[in-house]
Amino acid sequence: MLIRLIHQLTDVEWVSMIFSALIGYLVISRMLKGEQSREQITDSLFKGGLILLAIWKLSPLLLQPSMLTDSSLNLFSFLLSIGTEQGYYLGVVAGVSYVILKLRKGKIPKEKFAKAFPFGLLSTFTVFFLLTRNIGTVTDLFWGISVDQSVFRYHPIGVYQLIFGVFTGAILILRKRKGTPVPFRSFLVWFSLGQMVLTLVQFTTPFFAGLSLQQIFYLSVAGLLILLPMSKLERKKV
Repeated sequence: MLIRLIHQLTDVEWVSMIFSALIGYLVISRMLKGEQSREQITDSLFKGGLILLAIWKLSPLLLQPSMLTDSSLNLFSFLLSIGTEQGYYLGVVAGVSYVILKLRKGKIPKEKFAKAFPFGLLSTFTVFFLLTRNIGTVTDLFWGISVDQSVFRYHPIGVYQLIFGVFTGAILILRKRKGTPVPFRSFLVWFSLGQMVLTLVQFTTPFFAGLSLQQIFYLSVAGLLILLPMSKLERKKV
């Protein structure tokens, strides 16, 4: 009964999103245990996550204001429904901007944030894709999975995310133990490009120039990080 309830809840995408974000939040909180900056960092990430969720959930109303005057709109159904893809990435930009503002104002220590955030981000993505039982495009590879007794086999996106998360996390830990931690910018570039590669075996909808909105987002993040000038400390670490 409990397993069935969990499956029903995780079929609602925003529930899976919140749960996976909570896991990432707990990972970050655990890594910052004993640090004076723990509360400031977790509080800023929590508020940034709320901004993302609010914009994503309300994005249908932002994109179609006529829904506000629709008498047939059911509030409960609307809350259970998912937001738009455009709204999600707009929420990501807004949430990240909030956290960056806190970092630039010095209210969050950058080194402590860079130490814990990668592990929280990896945990969030891995748990989300495992919970949502995401499948990719059709494949002939032997590790492909069947769905609903289909004759076709599909790429197991959740397994790919798990491998990517464990592999990346292991590199971060090993480099840290050797005294040469991976620079935060380098991690974000690697993460963005890794997610971009995974989209190549996912079902995507072209948004511009044959690329999906998801692919454009990851390429934009990686491109900006590569092109933006590095500080002296970043160049030294690289």
